[in-house]
Amino acid sequence: MQTLQYETDDHLHWVQPKALGRTYELRSSTNQYASLRFEKELGTLATAETAGQRWTFKRVGFLNPRVTARREHESSDTAVYTPRMFGGGILQFNEGRTFHWRSINFWSTQWSFVDSTDRSIVTFKPGSEEFRWADLLKSQCVVEFDRNAAGQEFFPFLLTLGWYLLLLQQSDAAVVAATT
Repeated sequence: MQTLQYETDDHLHWVQPKALGRTYELRSSTNQYASLRFEKELGTLATAETAGQRWTFKRVGFLNPRVTARREHESSDTAVYTPRMFGGGILQFNEGRTFHWRSINFWSTQWSFVDSTDRSIVTFKPGSEEFRWADLLKSQCVVEFDRNAAGQEFFPFLLTLGWYLLLLQQSDAAVVAATT
């Protein structure tokens, strides 16, 4: 896995290599920079990996749902994402840093982590830059980011957690659609 070169003009996108698999890769046209893999077919536990860093994400709670994030093999949370009732939510790191997860368009198809100054750090836009029939049943998105924030320690974490949150939203929407 490559270390992300923030000064390049390569476009980043999350791709699902196999339509029926629950493994995803953050890629440019030439390199892979991160991966996200769900541990079970129906569970919410996932492992995210970037160059030199690994985290686990898991949705917990029923009446008070949240997503916990831990460095791999650690027992305490690094950060906790708490969703809001009508969309979006707050990501709180243990050291106090906070980001807001919010929709950036009317249909809530595009999502972004924004900092305390309301600056968009990383944005996820479902779909791909080029349509291919082979990708029709795969989850994928284009990633845009603030190059000034990209070198920060938290940035690879946001790249992977944001995609995890979008995948949970897709899964929840599919369950609702199947039950109606």
